[in-house]
Parts: sequence; C-alpha cells; structure tokens
Amino acid sequence: MKHIIDINTWERKENYEFFLGFQNPTISITSEVECAGAKARAKAAGESFFLHYLYAVLRAVNEIPEFRFRIDTEGRVVYFDHVDMLTPIKVKENGRFFTIRLPWNTDFQTFYTTAKAIINDIDPNGNPYDMEKVGGKDLLDVILLSATPDLYFTSLTCTQEHRHGSNYPLMNAGKAILKEGKLVMPIAMTI
Repeated sequence: MKHIIDINTWERKENYEFFLGFQNPTISITSEVECAGAKARAKAAGESFFLHYLYAVLRAVNEIPEFRFRIDTEGRVVYFDHVDMLTPIKVKENGRFFTIRLPWNTDFQTFYTTAKAIINDIDPNGNPYDMEKVGGKDLLDVILLSATPDLYFTSLTCTQEHRHGSNYPLMNAGKAILKEGKLVMPIAMTI
C-alpha cells in the first residue's frame, strides 16, 4: 500500500528540499557482502543461488524503511508497506534479456516457488518488458537488481531513465569470489 508523506511534518523535509534540485540527487556505493551461508543453503537444497540472494536483498530492502520511500509522478514523497523486485533474466533459447517482477513474500519457500514459476513462464518470443507491469502496479513499488555473475567489480554506475535519478533503488550483484577465506560478492546500489 502506498502512503503519502506530509512534507511539512516529515523529519527529512529540509534534506529532501535541499537535494531535490540537484542534477543527480543519488548516491552510489559498492560493498562486499559475505554470502557463503546463502551459497551453502542453495547448494544443500539443490536450489538456485541467484534466487537465494535475490530473496536476501529483497528481504533487507523490505526491513529497512528508507528503501521504500519514493517520489511519485505528482512530485509527492510516498512510502510503501513493501516493495517487489525487478530483475533481468537471460532466456537460454535466444539469449534475450527479459525484465521480470518478483513479488515480495516473507516466507522464503513461497518466494522461491513463485520466482521459479515466473522465470519458467517467460515467453522467449514475447516483449522483454511486459512482465514489469504484472498486477497493473506502477513502477514505484519496486527495486531493480541486475546480476553480473561472471564479473567481480569494485564500483559500478547504473543506467538511469530520468534526468534526476531513478524512482527506485538500483542494485547490481556481481561474481562471488573467495577473498581472505570468505566467500564475498559485490553489491552496488544507487539510492
């Protein structure tokens, strides 16, 4: 559910107004995230490591309220009770990428089963962007996470559709590598 924030009583009013006019009011960071537990759980269950870390990222985003604030098309600050995830998927049949929308669910198995079904139902001859609008929702109640599983990176710049930054957080997960005895993967975000 979308809630409209009353700017006049919002504790971040001054910060919001200060950065609103900036050419690029976003910040980008890249951090390493320890991921051995997720990789081991996925392997033990014979499941996709990709879907395990998508769930972990989406869970973190839904647990941190600041990741669910947006500016809507009317210029209002809004807040969502929860957000879903957009992620591109490469289809094996023809190598095209399709952006899909994965709905948030607190229960991992429900999330996993739903995500697998959505991925398996991709029509390789369809429109690569049709699934973004599943459920008729606007694209404010989402985050976007791209995956580059063959690339370990230390910094990343995300593409942005709008001149003043994106309407939702953009994230990228890179290649998991063994570093100083720990399995880590880079996670970049533009918020």
